[in-house]
Amino acid sequence: MNEMEWDEPSIKLSFMLDHLPEEGCIQMTNHHTDERYMKIINTATEVFSMIGYKATTVDRIAKTAGISKGAIYLFFETKEEILIAVMDNYIREMIGKAEEAINGEGTPEDRLYRAIYACIMYRKNLCILDKLTLEAGQFGTVVSHNALNKFNNATIASVRQLLDKAVERDLVHIENTEVTAFALAHLYDALTAQWELHHEPLKDEVIFEMLRKVLM
Repeated sequence: MNEMEWDEPSIKLSFMLDHLPEEGCIQMTNHHTDERYMKIINTATEVFSMIGYKATTVDRIAKTAGISKGAIYLFFETKEEILIAVMDNYIREMIGKAEEAINGEGTPEDRLYRAIYACIMYRKNLCILDKLTLEAGQFGTVVSHNALNKFNNATIASVRQLLDKAVERDLVHIENTEVTAFALAHLYDALTAQWELHHEPLKDEVIFEMLRKVLM
Protein backbone atom coordinates (compact mmCIF):
# COMPACT_ATOMS: atom_id res chain seq x y z
CA MET A 1 0.00 0.00 0.00
CA ASN A 2 1.51 3.27 -1.07
CA GLU A 3 1.54 6.23 1.27
CA MET A 4 -0.22 9.31 -0.05
CA GLU A 5 1.96 12.32 -0.77
CA TRP A 6 -0.47 15.21 -0.66
CA ASP A 7 1.67 17.64 -2.61
CA GLU A 8 2.57 15.32 -5.48
CA PRO A 9 0.43 14.89 -8.61
CA SER A 10 -1.38 11.73 -9.70
CA ILE A 11 -2.24 10.38 -6.27
CA LYS A 12 -3.75 6.90 -6.40
CA LEU A 13 -6.35 6.02 -3.84
CA SER A 14 -6.27 2.26 -4.38
CA PHE A 15 -5.99 1.78 -0.62
CA MET A 16 -9.65 2.82 -0.43
CA LEU A 17 -10.62 -0.40 -2.22
CA ASP A 18 -9.21 -2.59 0.57
CA HIS A 19 -12.62 -2.93 2.24
CA LEU A 20 -14.12 -4.72 -0.78
CA PRO A 21 -14.35 -8.49 -0.08
CA GLU A 22 -12.58 -10.72 -2.58
CA GLU A 23 -15.77 -12.50 -3.56
CA GLY A 24 -17.30 -9.15 -4.46
CA CYS A 25 -14.49 -8.13 -6.79
CA ILE A 26 -15.29 -10.07 -9.94
CA GLN A 27 -14.44 -7.08 -12.11
CA MET A 28 -10.90 -7.02 -10.74
CA THR A 29 -10.20 -10.12 -12.85
CA ASN A 30 -9.72 -10.16 -16.60
CA HIS A 31 -13.52 -10.25 -16.97
CA HIS A 32 -13.70 -6.46 -16.71
CA THR A 33 -12.00 -6.17 -20.11
CA ASP A 34 -14.59 -8.44 -21.74
CA GLU A 35 -17.11 -6.49 -23.80
CA ARG A 36 -19.92 -8.88 -22.85
CA TYR A 37 -19.17 -8.50 -19.15
CA MET A 38 -19.32 -4.72 -19.30
CA LYS A 39 -22.52 -4.90 -21.34
CA ILE A 40 -24.08 -7.04 -18.63
CA ILE A 41 -22.99 -4.64 -15.89
CA ASN A 42 -24.21 -1.55 -17.76
CA THR A 43 -27.53 -3.15 -18.71
CA ALA A 44 -28.13 -4.56 -15.24
CA THR A 45 -27.45 -1.11 -13.79
CA GLU A 46 -30.06 0.37 -16.11
CA VAL A 47 -32.67 -2.31 -15.38
CA PHE A 48 -32.14 -2.34 -11.61
CA SER A 49 -32.42 1.45 -11.61
CA MET A 50 -35.72 1.35 -13.51
CA ILE A 51 -37.60 -1.50 -11.85
CA GLY A 52 -35.50 -2.50 -8.84
CA TYR A 53 -33.90 -5.77 -7.88
CA LYS A 54 -37.06 -7.70 -6.98
CA ALA A 55 -38.76 -7.23 -10.37
CA THR A 56 -35.60 -7.79 -12.39
CA THR A 57 -34.88 -11.19 -13.88
CA VAL A 58 -31.75 -12.54 -15.52
CA ASP A 59 -33.88 -13.07 -18.63
CA ARG A 60 -34.84 -9.35 -18.60
CA ILE A 61 -31.19 -8.33 -18.36
CA ALA A 62 -30.23 -10.70 -21.17
CA LYS A 63 -32.98 -9.50 -23.50
CA THR A 64 -32.28 -5.83 -22.79
CA ALA A 65 -28.56 -6.38 -23.38
CA GLY A 66 -29.23 -8.37 -26.54
CA ILE A 67 -27.24 -11.39 -25.35
CA SER A 68 -28.12 -14.92 -24.25
CA LYS A 69 -28.76 -15.95 -20.66
CA GLY A 70 -25.94 -18.43 -21.13
CA ALA A 71 -23.54 -15.56 -21.73
CA ILE A 72 -24.54 -14.02 -18.40
CA TYR A 73 -23.97 -17.30 -16.58
CA LEU A 74 -20.43 -17.36 -17.91
CA PHE A 75 -19.73 -14.51 -15.49
CA PHE A 76 -22.41 -14.73 -12.80
CA GLU A 77 -24.12 -17.62 -11.09
CA THR A 78 -27.04 -15.63 -9.69
CA LYS A 79 -28.90 -12.33 -10.03
CA GLU A 80 -27.57 -11.37 -6.62
CA GLU A 81 -23.99 -11.68 -7.89
CA ILE A 82 -24.85 -9.27 -10.69
CA LEU A 83 -26.16 -6.71 -8.20
CA ILE A 84 -23.02 -7.09 -6.09
CA ALA A 85 -20.88 -6.43 -9.16
CA VAL A 86 -22.98 -3.38 -10.03
CA MET A 87 -22.56 -1.97 -6.53
CA ASP A 88 -18.80 -2.63 -6.62
CA ASN A 89 -18.66 -0.77 -9.91
CA TYR A 90 -20.39 2.22 -8.32
CA ILE A 91 -17.95 2.09 -5.41
CA ARG A 92 -14.99 2.19 -7.78
CA GLU A 93 -16.51 5.13 -9.65
CA MET A 94 -17.02 6.92 -6.34
CA ILE A 95 -13.37 6.40 -5.44
CA GLY A 96 -12.40 7.62 -8.91
CA LYS A 97 -14.25 10.87 -8.22
CA ALA A 98 -12.38 11.23 -4.95
CA GLU A 99 -9.12 10.63 -6.78
CA GLU A 100 -9.94 13.40 -9.25
CA ALA A 101 -10.63 15.74 -6.34
CA ILE A 102 -7.47 14.92 -4.43
CA ASN A 103 -5.43 15.49 -7.59
CA GLY A 104 -7.13 18.77 -8.44
CA GLU A 105 -6.08 22.31 -7.70
CA GLY A 106 -5.89 23.89 -4.28
CA THR A 107 -4.18 23.42 -0.97
CA PRO A 108 -3.82 19.93 0.55
CA GLU A 109 -6.61 20.79 2.99
CA ASP A 110 -8.96 21.93 0.23
CA ARG A 111 -8.23 18.85 -1.83
CA LEU A 112 -8.89 16.66 1.20
CA TYR A 113 -12.29 18.29 1.81
CA ARG A 114 -13.26 17.90 -1.84
CA ALA A 115 -12.18 14.25 -1.93
CA ILE A 116 -14.26 13.50 1.15
CA TYR A 117 -17.20 15.42 -0.29
CA ALA A 118 -16.84 13.52 -3.58
CA CYS A 119 -17.28 10.25 -1.68
CA ILE A 120 -20.23 11.44 0.37
CA MET A 121 -22.19 13.14 -2.43
CA TYR A 122 -21.59 10.42 -5.03
CA ARG A 123 -24.84 8.74 -4.08
CA LYS A 124 -26.79 11.81 -5.21
CA ASN A 125 -29.04 11.04 -8.19
CA LEU A 126 -28.25 7.31 -8.16
CA CYS A 127 -31.70 5.97 -8.99
CA ILE A 128 -30.69 2.42 -8.14
CA LEU A 129 -30.21 3.37 -4.49
CA ASP A 130 -33.68 4.88 -4.38
CA LYS A 131 -35.16 1.67 -5.81
CA LEU A 132 -33.25 -0.52 -3.38
CA THR A 133 -34.28 1.67 -0.46
CA LEU A 134 -37.93 1.43 -1.52
CA GLU A 135 -37.75 -2.35 -1.84
CA ALA A 136 -35.96 -2.83 1.46
CA GLY A 137 -38.61 -0.71 3.18
CA GLN A 138 -41.76 -1.97 1.48
CA PHE A 139 -40.93 -5.62 0.86
CA GLY A 140 -38.07 -6.30 3.25
CA THR A 141 -35.95 -7.56 0.37
CA VAL A 142 -32.81 -8.85 2.06
CA VAL A 143 -30.64 -8.60 -1.05
CA SER A 144 -31.63 -4.96 -1.56
CA HIS A 145 -30.94 -4.22 2.10
CA ASN A 146 -27.52 -5.87 1.90
CA ALA A 147 -26.63 -3.98 -1.29
CA LEU A 148 -27.53 -0.67 0.35
CA ASN A 149 -25.44 -1.53 3.39
CA LYS A 150 -22.54 -2.46 1.14
CA PHE A 151 -22.59 0.91 -0.58
CA ASN A 152 -23.14 2.93 2.59
CA ASN A 153 -20.42 1.07 4.47
CA ALA A 154 -18.04 1.55 1.55
CA THR A 155 -18.72 5.28 1.57
CA ILE A 156 -18.06 5.58 5.29
CA ALA A 157 -14.98 3.34 5.10
CA SER A 158 -13.54 5.41 2.25
CA VAL A 159 -14.09 8.69 4.10
CA ARG A 160 -12.58 7.21 7.24
CA GLN A 161 -9.45 6.09 5.41
CA LEU A 162 -9.06 9.54 3.89
CA LEU A 163 -9.40 11.05 7.35
CA ASP A 164 -6.87 8.58 8.76
CA LYS A 165 -4.35 9.64 6.12
CA ALA A 166 -5.08 13.30 6.81
CA VAL A 167 -4.58 12.83 10.56
CA GLU A 168 -1.23 11.14 9.90
CA ARG A 169 -0.15 14.24 7.98
CA ASP A 170 -1.52 16.65 10.57
CA LEU A 171 -4.04 18.15 8.14
CA VAL A 172 -6.92 17.65 10.56
CA HIS A 173 -7.16 16.93 14.28
CA ILE A 174 -9.75 14.23 14.91
CA GLU A 175 -9.79 11.76 17.78
CA ASN A 176 -12.21 9.25 16.26
CA THR A 177 -12.19 9.10 12.45
CA GLU A 178 -14.75 6.29 12.37
CA VAL A 179 -17.36 8.33 14.21
CA THR A 180 -16.52 11.44 12.16
CA ALA A 181 -16.88 9.57 8.86
CA PHE A 182 -20.22 8.16 10.02
CA ALA A 183 -21.42 11.60 11.11
CA LEU A 184 -20.38 13.26 7.84
CA ALA A 185 -22.20 10.68 5.72
CA HIS A 186 -25.41 10.95 7.75
CA LEU A 187 -25.20 14.73 7.97
CA TYR A 188 -25.12 14.84 4.17
CA ASP A 189 -28.20 12.63 4.05
CA ALA A 190 -29.95 14.91 6.54
CA LEU A 191 -29.07 18.02 4.52
CA THR A 192 -30.33 16.51 1.27
CA ALA A 193 -32.98 13.78 1.43
CA GLN A 194 -34.40 14.73 4.82
CA TRP A 195 -34.19 18.50 4.37
CA GLU A 196 -35.76 18.38 0.92
CA LEU A 197 -38.90 16.71 2.25
CA HIS A 198 -40.11 20.10 3.48
CA HIS A 199 -37.66 22.69 2.12
CA GLU A 200 -36.08 23.89 -1.08
CA PRO A 201 -32.90 21.92 -1.90
CA LEU A 202 -29.67 23.41 -0.59
CA LYS A 203 -26.96 24.24 -3.10
CA ASP A 204 -23.98 21.89 -3.24
CA GLU A 205 -21.66 24.73 -2.23
CA VAL A 206 -23.68 25.38 0.94
CA ILE A 207 -23.66 21.71 1.93
CA PHE A 208 -19.93 21.48 1.20
CA GLU A 209 -19.16 24.40 3.51
CA MET A 210 -21.33 22.92 6.28
CA LEU A 211 -19.53 19.59 6.09
CA ARG A 212 -16.15 21.24 5.95
CA LYS A 213 -16.85 23.11 9.19
CA VAL A 214 -17.19 19.74 10.91
CA LEU A 215 -13.52 19.09 10.09
CA MET A 216 -12.20 22.55 10.90
